[in-house]
Amino acid sequence: MKHLYMLGLWMPIQLWITPGAAAKTCSPYRINYESAIAQGLISRPSLVNSAYQSRQLFQVAMRRNDRIEAASRAAQYLVILSEDQGKNKADQARKTLEKEMVGYYAQPVEVALPMFEVILKNSPHCSIS
Repeated sequence: MKHLYMLGLWMPIQLWITPGAAAKTCSPYRINYESAIAQGLISRPSLVNSAYQSRQLFQVAMRRNDRIEAASRAAQYLVILSEDQGKNKADQARKTLEKEMVGYYAQPVEVALPMFEVILKNSPHCSIS
């Protein structure tokens, strides 16, 4: 019983001591993505090992013409990229993705994948204190 009590006490202490993980999630891409999931606009896609894998799944979804899945995977890709390589790199990747969507569907992004714009609407910049 003593070990279980100690373990129960240890976990909250560990979470309290290491708040660094929370700071990593402070990006406009993460905020919008999590907000879309919380509002029920999209369901959380399965976990991926890397941004590259998420981008591959985005392309697979586009080929299947699954526009909701494609938008979710594109957003997931940008979240991972923004947290690993920074917002500027993610902004560049977003432009590339949008060109790819327009080229594939021969329509503007707002028409081809309207959910993509809904998921990644503009949000205020977050501040890390």
